[in-house]
Amino acid sequence: MVNPIINFDEFTLPFSSKLTEVEDNEETSESDSEMEDDEELDASEVKENMESSIPKEAIFIGGIDSEVDNWTTWSIQNEYYIIPLNDEKYDWALFRISWDDNWGTWNWSFDARLSGYRSNSKEAAKYILLRLWERWELDLNDTDNEPYINLLNRI
Repeated sequence: MVNPIINFDEFTLPFSSKLTEVEDNEETSESDSEMEDDEELDASEVKENMESSIPKEAIFIGGIDSEVDNWTTWSIQNEYYIIPLNDEKYDWALFRISWDDNWGTWNWSFDARLSGYRSNSKEAAKYILLRLWERWELDLNDTDNEPYINLLNRI
């Protein structure tokens, strides 16, 4: 097998451009018409819209719900996915739906692309996650990071 090549450069995926705000639609229901045109969906509806826009070929790897306790405490909620890429350079992309605890919003995070493990999504997912967390300087030997270790073990 050729050595895998991972790329952390910024990128997006086409499905992420789906709007997460209520659109002005002529066929709105009575309850929708009571909403202001620029009113945003609540966080759970935004997340549902994001999840529904993910292509069927994407593979849900797993989620991490954790808290970081530093000078303050904040919540970490990430749902990891891997998707096959149909391009000449990369075989896979890793992306997340992430909760921003400061702003109270869900966001897309496009983390890495991988060339290698073309026919093995599980090995590709493990490889990308390990490299990503290494890049984040996440110590997987630290018991505070047990949710990350558990995710790897579930793949």
